[in-house]
Amino acid sequence: MGDREQIHELYARYALAIDAGRYDEWVGYFTEDGVFDSSRMGRFEGREQLRRFTETYDRAREGGQIRHVISNVLVNIAGDTATGTCYLNLYITKNGKTEMIGVATYDDRLRKVNGRWVFQSRKVVMDH
Repeated sequence: MGDREQIHELYARYALAIDAGRYDEWVGYFTEDGVFDSSRMGRFEGREQLRRFTETYDRAREGGQIRHVISNVLVNIAGDTATGTCYLNLYITKNGKTEMIGVATYDDRLRKVNGRWVFQSRKVVMDH
């Protein structure tokens, strides 16, 4: 698999992991010092804080099923680093009702570590 294909798969695996509650897997998609920065949820840096984010995220779902739907993925690769962006549509299903809860853009910095692409930073910019 080429670098671009690996990065596209990372984007999909990231969304599937968080939606399925596989939080350790989700944390593993970041570098050791990785940053997740959300205008809605705050900034979390390093694996310990990323784990803390998943606890907060899990409580915020209030039993609902969230789906992260990404599109328009664009990456620029420069050796073992890359930048990326994509659109994000967020949905929640709760009590038999599904609604869109947000539209955003991810702005990413990625790094290839031991032959595997991971997020160095991922910033969520919500549309207002």
